Amino acid sequence: MLISAVFLVLKAPDAIRRAAYPLRYEQVIRQSSKEYGLQPTFVAAVIRTESRFNPDARSSQGAYGLMQVLPRTARFISERSGIQGNYRDPQVNIRMGAWYLSYLQGRYSGDETLMLAAYNSGEGRVDGWLAEGRNLRQGIPFKETHEYVKNVLAAQKTYEELYGRNLDRNNK
Repeated sequence: MLISAVFLVLKAPDAIRRAAYPLRYEQVIRQSSKEYGLQPTFVAAVIRTESRFNPDARSSQGAYGLMQVLPRTARFISERSGIQGNYRDPQVNIRMGAWYLSYLQGRYSGDETLMLAAYNSGEGRVDGWLAEGRNLRQGIPFKETHEYVKNVLAAQKTYEELYGRNLDRNNK
């Protein structure tokens, strides 16, 4: 009895962290990440930050789903990637979001800060900041975008610790 109580206490921190950092849709996350050259923990971190894994999430800006894809972004992605289907469907939403992150990865030479800033506040805004000569790694002008980037990168580390780099550790 004492041994099981000690075991529960030692496991409690990870159990609590797993509740705060849930993992669902891991197969489609792994598959989409592999297809588009991303780390699965990065995609999971974006999902957690965007929607807390709520497939019915809707933002005040009109973005939908796990990865909070805007209707116009869904059209752009569909036209460029060939991904078809309802962008509100969790599997389609994850594929579209992963494709878009991959697109941003190419556009911003793999710089995760720029990728995430563009995912959050738009490519035009990030391009404008860069044109002004701003170094976004030293400071993003919008507090919301700054916090978003910081939160995604911290969540990515947590996902890697809890579930493994490829999200293949048992999540029970």
